[in-house]
Amino acid sequence: MTMGLIAEVLLLVTAVAISGTVQSQNSNDERQNRSGNELVFHLMKQLYDMKKQIETLQNRKTMKCESGTAGQHKAPPPRWPYIQNVKFKSPFEETPTVTYGLFLLDSLHNTNVRILTTVTAVTKTGFQVKLNPWGPTVLYGARISWMACGK
Repeated sequence: MTMGLIAEVLLLVTAVAISGTVQSQNSNDERQNRSGNELVFHLMKQLYDMKKQIETLQNRKTMKCESGTAGQHKAPPPRWPYIQNVKFKSPFEETPTVTYGLFLLDSLHNTNVRILTTVTAVTKTGFQVKLNPWGPTVLYGARISWMACGK
């Protein structure tokens, strides 16, 4: 027996037990019997809705996430722009959503700090990161932390 079948049998047995109890307790009073039947109907509907939710959860494809870092940090200051192709450990079934944020920035203390970070060319197998300072920025390092999630 599968877990789905076991759950269905348990739900059905519970509903029958509740129905029998309610009907035997209320058999002398027609008004109570009517409200007992409404309760049974309400419980059966809730059980059916729960069964549908369980089936939906069992049939959905699982989402996966993968994360990592990209960038460089060196002295003397490295060459910029920095471009890195990131390859996922295992491909996604569909193109994932990639979110990222700058987590390291090391620059010369007496210059402006300007940097543009972009993630492009997102596919099922990876994406490209570009870190690019501009103006008089002297940059020793910049790194991003990223996370890709999807099916």
